[in-house]
Amino acid sequence: MYKQLFFLHKSEEDKALSHFNEAIIPLLMDISGKEIKLAEVESNLLIDQKYSFFCEVEFKSKDEMDRLMNSKSGKQLTKTLMDFHKMITVISINYDIKK
Repeated sequence: MYKQLFFLHKSEEDKALSHFNEAIIPLLMDISGKEIKLAEVESNLLIDQKYSFFCEVEFKSKDEMDRLMNSKSGKQLTKTLMDFHKMITVISINYDIKK
C-alpha cells in the first residue's frame, strides 16, 4: 500500500482552502477513483509548520500511483501542485517495505 498525505498550511484567511477543495481534491478523486474526505488538523504542537486541513489518497502500490500520475488528471494535478506548492506539504508513505 502507498499513501500520499496532503496538509494545507494554516493561514490567516484560509484562502487556499477553496482552491484545495475546488481544484486539488477533485483531481485526487479522479486519479484514485475514490472519495477523498477533507479533515481538520486539530493539533500539531511538535511541528513548526502549522496545518489547517488534511486529506489522503491511497494506492495499491507506488507503481500504481506512478502510473495514475501519468494520466491526464495526474499531469494536471502535478501542474496544480507546482502552482500551489507554498501552501501545502505532501508526504509519501510506502507500506511495502522489503527488509
